[in-house]
Amino acid sequence: MESFSSQTKLMLTGEYAVLKGALSLALPLKFTQNLSISTSPGDQKLIWKSLIGNDLWFKNILLLPDFQVIETNNPELTVTLSQILANAKNLNPDFLTGHDEFEVTSIMDFNPLWGIGSSSSLISNIAFWANCDPFELNDMIFNGSGYDIACARSSSPIVYQIEDNKPSFRVSKFNPVFKDKLYFVYLNRKQNSKESVLKSDISGIKQNQILALSELTLDFEASNELEEFQFLMEKHEEIIADIIQIKPVKSLLFNDFKGSIKSLGAWGGDFILVASNATEEYVRDYFMKRELNTIFRFEEIVKQ
Repeated sequence: MESFSSQTKLMLTGEYAVLKGALSLALPLKFTQNLSISTSPGDQKLIWKSLIGNDLWFKNILLLPDFQVIETNNPELTVTLSQILANAKNLNPDFLTGHDEFEVTSIMDFNPLWGIGSSSSLISNIAFWANCDPFELNDMIFNGSGYDIACARSSSPIVYQIEDNKPSFRVSKFNPVFKDKLYFVYLNRKQNSKESVLKSDISGIKQNQILALSELTLDFEASNELEEFQFLMEKHEEIIADIIQIKPVKSLLFNDFKGSIKSLGAWGGDFILVASNATEEYVRDYFMKRELNTIFRFEEIVKQ
């Protein structure tokens, strides 16, 4: 049996602009997707099961070597999985060869609707299994920056950038002393990152905006005071709002909140970053009254 594990992620700074070369501060999370593979003599087929905890979420059976669908409980997911496997085989022709039956089990310890990297952690695991470059594999399937692939295999926060159309990143020591005042809140609005990028016109982004966001990323990384960090959050929101012509989430939904709020990733859904000097009880009560019940403390989920 073979087994592989990859982490999930959140992008703290640089959303959208990272595609144009801006620096981004990104956080690998403690949530993981684990992949186990066993083989046995038999028909050339692949039996795939995806579980959330102990609950079956997705199942399909594919005939090899052409990935013909024999059985599935989710045709849309089967198309994506087949594309990933076929492209992995293109990168490594020795992948999924022989006269074997493959039984694959993927287990997530998080809700895939959260938008924290069910796809990227899957691609990372399949690239491990196929012994191919995860960034190349990701480029074949998605239009993203690739920061999530970097996070999938990182043991600490990273500063990420696309340079000459290639991923470049370094380890970050980002570990704010005020992390007990930081929270992540899920908005119950799953966003498709690929579609969000396609819908958001960032062609008009200016070089001075890219530079400003890169400087903010470095300021975020170095910040050691909550008030300064909140100022940086609000400044970042202003710049991205100007780029994509969407109002910041705090002014839209949480104008009376005692603290700062920043959208993460694709604006309009997934998680927000919350920074507040108020008590944890106040923060949780505020969002739970709005039926937003998935709330994590920073140190609860960020890998460092």
